[in-house]
Amino acid sequence: MTKVLGIDVSDLIVTLSNGKRVANFSSPHEFVFEDGSTLPAVPDGYSEKYKIDFKEVNHSNGDIELSFGLTDDVKQLMSMWELLWVSGMVDVVFCPLPMIVAMRDAGITVTDSPFRAIRITDRISKLVSISKQCI
Repeated sequence: MTKVLGIDVSDLIVTLSNGKRVANFSSPHEFVFEDGSTLPAVPDGYSEKYKIDFKEVNHSNGDIELSFGLTDDVKQLMSMWELLWVSGMVDVVFCPLPMIVAMRDAGITVTDSPFRAIRITDRISKLVSISKQCI
């Protein structure tokens, strides 16, 4: 299997009880699913390297206008996950919602990719849905 920053990519993939194979793109936090499955966090250095580009415009009243971009490192990692998706190794790659926004802004059709954001089933328990994802 492919390694990224010394991490075997297969260690970032978990099969849920419904058979869906899900992966962690860059979150330094683990995801706990409603079926009890846990998708592990990535190491801090990995998370830092593969974060999206946050662009801020400061307004005089204290408001900050945000936009998001895809760095070259992120695009390279996206290509790797897309290859694993096409080859059937993974079904969904969970990424931050701002990455989905950046993809749309870059003209990338999100529905034609493995990239999704998590859908929380309950705000209190913070369990992640095994059947619904955000695009």
